[in-house]
Amino acid sequence: MTGAEEPIKTLRRAGLATLTAEGLFGALCLGTTTVHAVRITSPWSGDPYDAVVSCVIVVLPLVALPTAVRLLAHRRAGPIPVAAARAVVAGCAAGLACMSVALVACTAALTAVSEGPPAVAEVLLALSAGAGVVAGALTLRAEELWRLAFERLARMPSAARPDLTDELATLLASLLPGSALARAAAWLDRGLDAWRASPRRHPWAAVVVVAWGAGVALAEWHAVREGPWAGLQPALVFAATVAVMVGSALAVGVVWLGLLRPASPDGNAPTDQPKHPALMH
Repeated sequence: MTGAEEPIKTLRRAGLATLTAEGLFGALCLGTTTVHAVRITSPWSGDPYDAVVSCVIVVLPLVALPTAVRLLAHRRAGPIPVAAARAVVAGCAAGLACMSVALVACTAALTAVSEGPPAVAEVLLALSAGAGVVAGALTLRAEELWRLAFERLARMPSAARPDLTDELATLLASLLPGSALARAAAWLDRGLDAWRASPRRHPWAAVVVVAWGAGVALAEWHAVREGPWAGLQPALVFAATVAVMVGSALAVGVVWLGLLRPASPDGNAPTDQPKHPALMH
């Protein structure tokens, strides 16, 4: 591996390892919350452990999705824009931090009871923890290799750094060139720069609207699955709790994970992004 290839390969390995760890943990969460026979024997099905795991179930997909999109959008051989690399590293770090909190809660629950969950849940828990350790080491190595490039990125205007919609349009254009889906993504990307009510122009209003929309939707889903709410107050408390969790995750995404960039003054998506210094020679 040459000096120019190491930063890119390490970044991709860190992203893949993180997504693998998150996938294993997601399988654990789905198994212990949706399979009744497993749920009733799971030691982390009761509070406060259930509350922690439930928060992570809501937040983790919001962190993992941008990372997955960027890795796929820049999956081909060649340089990766520094802005995309920084967002991948940040997404890995944020996802692993969320998952670590939940893994600690699950481990604490196991030590507090005499009978644990089925063996498959314990295996998934151990695999998630092991994959998380590997992903953490790779993420630290990627951050070290890209550190100088990230410092130079700070001088770039925020509007020049691709956000999630830019990356999604790039991904669809490469996977389905000329398709209706790719054209729709490109139209949406241009519109987010041009529309007056665009989330790129009003990011915090968009965060509030989406967070409350998620809270109301999950409250409705809970009522369908578990039965009607006992009154308006518990439904509102549940919706507000979800809204706070989702809003916090989206706020982190806007500030740190490149979820939204400011609207481009000329209405054009960012192009000609700087690459890793090792690739500029």
